[in-house]
Amino acid sequence: MKDPFKGMMGIKILKDEPLSKHTSFHIGGDAKFFIRVCSIKALKKVLQIAMKNKMRYFVIGSGTNLLVSDKGFPDVVIKLNGIFTKIKRERDLFCCGGGVLIDRLLMKAGRLAYGGAEFLAGIPGTVGGGIKGNAGAFGRSFAEIVDKITIINHRIMEQDLYNNDIGFAYRSSKLKNGTIIISAKIRFTRGRQKDIMAIIKRNLKYRRQRQPAGYSAGSFFKNPLPYSAGKLIEECGLKGLRVGDAEVSMKHANFIINRGKARTSDVIKLAKRIQKIVRNKKGILLKQEVKTLS
Repeated sequence: MKDPFKGMMGIKILKDEPLSKHTSFHIGGDAKFFIRVCSIKALKKVLQIAMKNKMRYFVIGSGTNLLVSDKGFPDVVIKLNGIFTKIKRERDLFCCGGGVLIDRLLMKAGRLAYGGAEFLAGIPGTVGGGIKGNAGAFGRSFAEIVDKITIINHRIMEQDLYNNDIGFAYRSSKLKNGTIIISAKIRFTRGRQKDIMAIIKRNLKYRRQRQPAGYSAGSFFKNPLPYSAGKLIEECGLKGLRVGDAEVSMKHANFIINRGKARTSDVIKLAKRIQKIVRNKKGILLKQEVKTLS
């Protein structure tokens, strides 16, 4: 297939790009087209061309909650750069592009003495991905602090959605597949810089102490409230369980670690084995939190 994006302004194209280079799992095959997009105009054009050529598209953030097929993705993977990584403050609202890293937003707000979102410290990924999946920690989530978002919908039109329109739920929202968050307004509260930065530092330390090092996609299963997925897996004696080079972490049982040469098929087999054992022993079916791309 010829490159239908050739000659376009505001983008950078990589063909047959290994997605293992763009995910925290360090697993996955190639993307036919990996496109870095720097403006809204360019993004809309890319989407129009993709749809015209009957190609699927997927927007990748930091690749921190993602498992890519060993066969890769035969269509278009989009990375939001340029305007989508800008941050500006409007009183208590921080306006940021969907491609802004969560930690970068927190640190910028903290240095300006704005807090209220310190619970997000150490959560990897971008603001867009975090909102779509309603990421959170310590019993709190994005649902509490998002004022408004702007999306590109399935008709390739810009649309504003306020908090109540997003349909936030536990680790999810009602935003459909194909919806792209291009910007968001996050509400912070004025405080003392010293206190805010101290809380961020404390939360980062807590996460480092509890979470394993190595290649992973973070918490693999959703917590079946009021239970903890990690505790259920640990109680079933599954720490250290391994398929190929994919292993249940000895430090935190809800993490599957790529020991270096794991394949997606290894991770999937291991995840299914965990689900089967936990269901048989605990009567609870664990649901996958990590998104898959194939």
